Amino acid sequence: MIKYPLFYRMRIAEYLTFTARIYSLIMNAVSDSITMEPFKGRIEKSKIRLEESGKKVNTQLLTINVTDCDSRRDQSMIAFTGFAEACSKRLNTTVSGAGKAILNEIGSYGSGIIRRPMLEESAILLALFAKINNSPFLTDCLQQMRGEQWLEELEKAEQDFTEAVEERGNAKLDRNAEISGEMCKEIRNEFEAFFKYLDVMCDLNSDVAYAELVKEINIVSEETNAILLQRAGRNSKNDGDEIGGSE
Repeated sequence: MIKYPLFYRMRIAEYLTFTARIYSLIMNAVSDSITMEPFKGRIEKSKIRLEESGKKVNTQLLTINVTDCDSRRDQSMIAFTGFAEACSKRLNTTVSGAGKAILNEIGSYGSGIIRRPMLEESAILLALFAKINNSPFLTDCLQQMRGEQWLEELEKAEQDFTEAVEERGNAKLDRNAEISGEMCKEIRNEFEAFFKYLDVMCDLNSDVAYAELVKEINIVSEETNAILLQRAGRNSKNDGDEIGGSE
């Protein structure tokens, strides 16, 4: 059975990343006998509209402070990836194995992460942080590499970028935010219809490809929800700190 993401907590960047990942899974599952139509075509059209909407929002967020924080974040990402690559070539097999595992995890999010739209890059990095910090295996790999400080530096750079976007961008979204909200609602409806279809096909014991696709979608939904709940907890803590400081 399909596990739904927490759509109501998702921002446009998270919609963009979730949509891209699910659409990729759909395309990989398509065959001569299973076309996933008309859902694939409708999701693709909504995906394009959402991406165009996201570009408009991102353009409004290009302030000096935001771009500076983005550059520092990219520099930290390059450093972290380079460190993992160096570790993967160590003669010490424990360290080299750990480095390869971290590199494989980074690579699972696709190439050119720092060249993605800024908010999409944020969503990818948050997913990467959650995966490493919540996986005992990857956490152990990071420790074997002695790479905790490198990851912490990248996490701090991402946090600085997020704060810059929130501080400088909120007042500038206006009409584009409204349009993006409409696009998010549109693609959410398409996903919900598609997910119901998949559940029915699984209940009918159709081709095993449907069940495999459901498993892969559920993994993406679980990872997305972990990120959303982590952010909600962080925001709740910050609100509590502000209240405590004002007493």
